Amino acid sequence: MARRITIPVRSFGSEVGMPAVLEVAEWLKGMRGEEADLTTYRLARSLGAQEGVAVPAAGGVFYGERWREAFTGMADGVLVNEPGVDPSALAADARYVRARRKEAWFSLPAPHMLGFRDAYIGDEEEFSGMVAAGYARLAREMRDLGVRGHVLVADRADEIELERLAGNKIVFFPRNPGRFDLELLLEYQGDLILPAGDLDRAADLMERFRVRKLVLLDPEAEDLLAATALVDPDKLEVGGYCPGEGCPDYWERLVDRAFILR
Repeated sequence: MARRITIPVRSFGSEVGMPAVLEVAEWLKGMRGEEADLTTYRLARSLGAQEGVAVPAAGGVFYGERWREAFTGMADGVLVNEPGVDPSALAADARYVRARRKEAWFSLPAPHMLGFRDAYIGDEEEFSGMVAAGYARLAREMRDLGVRGHVLVADRADEIELERLAGNKIVFFPRNPGRFDLELLLEYQGDLILPAGDLDRAADLMERFRVRKLVLLDPEAEDLLAATALVDPDKLEVGGYCPGEGCPDYWERLVDRAFILR
């Protein structure tokens, strides 16, 4: 008789649109005594949909606006003064999310997606390093409050960002793996993240790089079974990023089919 092996589901975040004013106002009535705003509400929406997800992640690309506001010395995304960071709003988010899901990560855009520009330092590489250092400090401040880690949603592989940020507690999520330099990513990160339909790329990449986990995005049960020809089940994860509406159903379907029969 075949044995059912459950594969853990990992969230890389969600897209959460702008809600109606009345919807937020009603929610805020239950938040008296807590620091909360529209971003807090969107974090709550993203996290609340992830029932049954082994490694949930609050946030997504929308959460980048909070991080933009945490960088000081900026005017409309342009560095015009001495750079710094103010983690106070992120600390409030960390406390809010941790009180509801202790195992949750946070998802947000990678530094290059925030669109920061320099009018103060005068050196592109130094400026990029400054932004990455700010990310590292903010992420550490949140981890000090119990946050498990951070997902950085990325459009491209940036070597300065990877060198300074990639690690066990910060994972880069390639938003479009088909156009992403996975080879450069795997020089710094042990998680290979691929759409289920691109599983045929995994063997070559795993032969050339040290891969700690193979994460298949939106797989069917047969995709997971095929992946066990490359890795043991304990090195396999199901990944997802909810594209928008219908997130509770999206995560439920992903959890329901995250298994193999052997």
